Amino acid sequence: MLRTRPYGESDRIVTLITEQHGKVTGIAKGAKNSRRRFAGTLEPFVLIRAVFRQRATSDLVFLLRCELVGTLRAFTRDLDLFAAGSYVLELTDRMVFGRESGREIYGLGLDALTLLDAGAPTDAVLRAFELHLLAASGYAPALDRCRACGRAADGEDPRYLALERGGLVCRRCVRAGEPVRPVAAATARELARLAHSPLAAAAGTDAAILREAAAVTAQLIAAVTSGPVHSLGLLERTRVDSPAGVR
Repeated sequence: MLRTRPYGESDRIVTLITEQHGKVTGIAKGAKNSRRRFAGTLEPFVLIRAVFRQRATSDLVFLLRCELVGTLRAFTRDLDLFAAGSYVLELTDRMVFGRESGREIYGLGLDALTLLDAGAPTDAVLRAFELHLLAASGYAPALDRCRACGRAADGEDPRYLALERGGLVCRRCVRAGEPVRPVAAATARELARLAHSPLAAAAGTDAAILREAAAVTAQLIAAVTSGPVHSLGLLERTRVDSPAGVR
């Protein structure tokens, strides 16, 4: 489940990412009081089987009942993990529209949450998740080759993030006056590795490289989403080294 919000006195509007139907938003009548049809299922970090009926006159489906399949329990016990998992859910919600990309993005989100729940390194998993989600949503950035000339990265020469062109470019292809961000060669290589490897292979990245990679992916995501991703603020505040931490 991606999110819920109250509707009237006892109903809820629920948004789900599903394997078969993509992103689905529906109304759960009486959800606040129902212990039989929705008990324990309209919460984050649970796997459910949803039964719903499409309404002919509305984009909202009518949720008939939800059955609990499994729970990712680590997110309820650790604030860092809760923030990271909330970011995965919110970013998925922001990047997916309607019934598109069901199976691929459902699997991607499930993989990310399962890895985090099992104790995989948070920063590496999130960077890989961001890059895979950009690709699955049609915004795959050019990372291993120059977006302009197609040349592969050469030695330790830095690359430059050119947001308007959707990826990294080499020095010779930077246009006069173009706003770019320099990216170290090691970071560019790691971004390309994370983008093309399974999420489970994300571990082992140097912390300094991950910090620069996070700045790059944040800019790539901001370029294709409207408004802030609110859970990112919580994620940043929960870091031990954050000056505005909540600990």
